[in-house]
Amino acid sequence: MSSLSRRNFMKLGMAGSALLASGEGLKSSALAGTMKLQMGGKDFSPKTGSERKAIPTACWSCVTRCAAMGFVEDGRLVKMESNPASIRTEGKMCSKGQSGLQDVYFPDRILYPMKRVGERGEGKWKRISWDNALAELGARMKKLRDDGHPEKFMFHYGRMKASSSKLIKSLFLKGYGTKTIGGHTSICEGGKWTAHELTWGGHYDNWDFDKTDFVLNFGSNVLECHTNHIPVSHRLIRAKVERGVRIVTFDVRLSNTAAKSDEWQPIKPGTDCAVILAMCNVVLNKGLYKGKGEAFMKFVRATDNHDASVADKIANLKKHCAKYTPAWASKISGVSASKIESLAVEYATAKSAVLVSYRGTAAHYNGNEAERACQMLASLTGNIDNPGGRCKAVGAGWEYPHLPKSSKAPVTKGLKVTAGHPDKGHPQHSAFPSHGMCQSVLKMIKSGHAGRPEIYMWYCYNPVYVNGENDENREIMKTIPYLVTSNIVYDESSKLADLILPDATYLERYDWEDMVDPNQIGEHYIRQALVKPLGESEDFGDTCIKLAEQMGFPLGVKSKKEFVQKSCDMTPGVKEAGGFAYMQKHGVWHPADKKPYYYRYKNVIPASATSKDGVIYDDSVGVYWNWKKTKAKSEAEAKKTGYTHTKNAAKGYVGQKIGNTVYEVFKPDKIPKTGYLELYSALMKEKGFNPLPTWMEAPEHKAMGSDDLILTTYKVAVHIHSRSSHRKWASELYHDNPGWINTKTAAARGISDGDRIKVKSRISEIETTARVTEKIVPGVIAISYHVGREESGRYGSGKKSPLGHDNDPDLKNMWWKTHGQHPNFIIPNTPDPVNGQQAWMDTVVKVTKA
Repeated sequence: MSSLSRRNFMKLGMAGSALLASGEGLKSSALAGTMKLQMGGKDFSPKTGSERKAIPTACWSCVTRCAAMGFVEDGRLVKMESNPASIRTEGKMCSKGQSGLQDVYFPDRILYPMKRVGERGEGKWKRISWDNALAELGARMKKLRDDGHPEKFMFHYGRMKASSSKLIKSLFLKGYGTKTIGGHTSICEGGKWTAHELTWGGHYDNWDFDKTDFVLNFGSNVLECHTNHIPVSHRLIRAKVERGVRIVTFDVRLSNTAAKSDEWQPIKPGTDCAVILAMCNVVLNKGLYKGKGEAFMKFVRATDNHDASVADKIANLKKHCAKYTPAWASKISGVSASKIESLAVEYATAKSAVLVSYRGTAAHYNGNEAERACQMLASLTGNIDNPGGRCKAVGAGWEYPHLPKSSKAPVTKGLKVTAGHPDKGHPQHSAFPSHGMCQSVLKMIKSGHAGRPEIYMWYCYNPVYVNGENDENREIMKTIPYLVTSNIVYDESSKLADLILPDATYLERYDWEDMVDPNQIGEHYIRQALVKPLGESEDFGDTCIKLAEQMGFPLGVKSKKEFVQKSCDMTPGVKEAGGFAYMQKHGVWHPADKKPYYYRYKNVIPASATSKDGVIYDDSVGVYWNWKKTKAKSEAEAKKTGYTHTKNAAKGYVGQKIGNTVYEVFKPDKIPKTGYLELYSALMKEKGFNPLPTWMEAPEHKAMGSDDLILTTYKVAVHIHSRSSHRKWASELYHDNPGWINTKTAAARGISDGDRIKVKSRISEIETTARVTEKIVPGVIAISYHVGREESGRYGSGKKSPLGHDNDPDLKNMWWKTHGQHPNFIIPNTPDPVNGQQAWMDTVVKVTKA
């Protein structure tokens, strides 16, 4: 490290934010190159000065799953940092990751198998042995499987990615034979991904902040809590500090991202789509699509005729967007027409520009159309999959051991309870629920329309708390014959279980990881156990392996560690680098000679690929596809049915013919769109929707009275959805969630800052505290959803959990007595009608002084 003079010390103090934003070696332009800080990777005991043992691993606090380092002293995990060798994080870590060690040591952790002995929800338990727990669960599951009804075992999961997903879903559940499997994506970001599947195929989108010249942000608090938070947020800070990149954020609330932007544009909830459509109108009418946008339109479908000329595509989009003027959008959104126009021009004329969108845009009734409109604006300006633009993300690809053929399930079935109601017009129906409708699962079970499970098991999920209509969720769960969970926390749902299995924390287990890389390269990295699991807890993956052997279909591995080891030793690149031994030592690997991946849509498909056995051509959509990779029974049947209407046709996609050339373009994923980026969706048209991105107002908003407000929710930097209130550092920083309300809105109701208020929706009401502020638009109340726990241990809820211990010395230092109020009690489980995303931000409420 360079010598530190008094002068340089003062410079360092003034340049703190720049240091956070800087790149390799944290060299800051704000210090004019006078100082360079060493990266981490080592730590020392403050008592003895001895170096602590450093073990590469990976975080699991949020979906970002950053490569990390754990430091162990005398067999105890004492500190978490980022892995400085990671090209994704570049040695950065957030507060959530640093507090992760408290998952291991919080005093209310579940450490032993527990069986209910009282009434459901009464909170009476007895500790039992693992042998008895597995015997009870295994016997129930085996009977269903042996009776030919594996579908009556339902598995519902939350955070379960990469190797955990492959071992549990692709081996254990596949071998068991159930397809009654629910996820959590529709309450998170599923609507955004379905909109991507309808337009450019798979997800995620990566925002290339390292190369961009302008950032236009709709509804993402990217500096605090994005899906790929640390890898992208520090790059955005760096772009701002080092290159002066301009950032404009549209948000209902002055979030920390809005506060750090060059402009905060306050906007009414659920109206982002209107503003984006109006921006498309400006780009089209001012001819700002000419150049990059016009060139990109070759690869876009914008009319019913897939083979239309670029001129015809532009003409059709111009006609469609004619009614979406800035003046029209201004009346709907509250954003001035002149500002909509000027920002559209600025975005379109930037050398490169990133269009950012997230839950503030997508988690509405019209979220699907808002996200499709984003794709249209980015397409018209040529800012798709280009350096500095909105890119298709790149992640690591892993090989892994598959289920032995001898363990194939004799029968495979599934209850159709995970994708909402099949009937159009039903309040729990959506047209393309490609990521399920987890918020509707319990309603579907209650109705019995698609059958009911006899065993309902959830993992890293809290169905009572994380969905809307909490009270109804609880009552429906009580009616299911047998409930079981694997968890580290005694929470609102665990309280209802018949059997609780103690899961290992992510810091006590092995995994390989594959989250996307902002560099457009891809990074392989692993998680490894830093300490032995406490008590009798064990990785749920190991529990699945034991259950499978007990039921007679072994998974081919004896432990999760072995599964990860074999994956490392068989994955190209990782294998040659040294396989599992290399990854244990370094934690991360990426191909050193690989360049960032852009413009994949320009890849030409060779004639050899289109002439392979099974490949046929559908002239109606211009797609080459392999019918043998679908469920078609014969080539004749495939040709008759056609690409678009053949089940699993997307799996057989080969390429899109454009002119006389076949391109990769944008491969379909779960939805059989063509290879084009589809702004015009024939699939949407078939379902009764406008094929082009269209304004759709939320029905609740149309019927609002003059005294009604809109409830919106948001995330904060230090908490993880519903999975961190038991962490003392996190809850000390954030343990209360008052309702933000504008000064004018509050005054009209006689509400002052700090008053107790009632917030009532059509299903229920809650009481909380008012935070009166100018940092939110009028007509809205905003309440974050991380806290308000009924059960989460003493740090999160104030309640001691069953079998909790008292040997945490910090219990006596806990000074806070409030734990917030959960808004999901009053939010209806209402889906986006296109993609099934939970409409978190549309609830109409009345707010009064308590």
